[in-house]
Amino acid sequence: MIFRNGRVTALIGIAAATLLLSACTANPSEETPHHAAAPSGVAAQKAESRTPAPATTTAPARPGAAAAFRAWLDASRIPDAAASCAALSPELATRMIAELNERGPIHVSSCEEMIAVTAELYRALEQDASVDIAVQQETATDATLFVTYLATGSCGTVVMTRPASDWIITEQSRECAA
Repeated sequence: MIFRNGRVTALIGIAAATLLLSACTANPSEETPHHAAAPSGVAAQKAESRTPAPATTTAPARPGAAAAFRAWLDASRIPDAAASCAALSPELATRMIAELNERGPIHVSSCEEMIAVTAELYRALEQDASVDIAVQQETATDATLFVTYLATGSCGTVVMTRPASDWIITEQSRECAA
């Protein structure tokens, strides 16, 4: 997830570093779920039963890739380095560290350090993390998102996989061409 702001400024090193954890979407198509309002003033009464209700064994709903990406973005800005790094493939984290170290005066040696530094830079630059996300493709185990940061216009393709219960952002993720 290394997405840069195309403008060159005196803060290019800092700005480039702050945008490392970004992704994008030019065509927002994620729909907002509609929630039915609960009736007010109506008390639901339940008849007592002599036999206990059968236990349900349905698994809780797992979040979709877009929700998982937003959760990662939020965690990376807090920063919750452990949660943020857990959501990145090791290959992607290595690539992001290398790119951060190549682009500017800030050098880090771990994913956790990278998350902490970039979160501080985002905060210092007062950069908003609002994004539009278009789900290009999603199955139970793989997803491709197109993400656009509203504040900067930075964008990219975020490729995710879910090998178990949690989504992982993979090294196939790429920023838009500058």
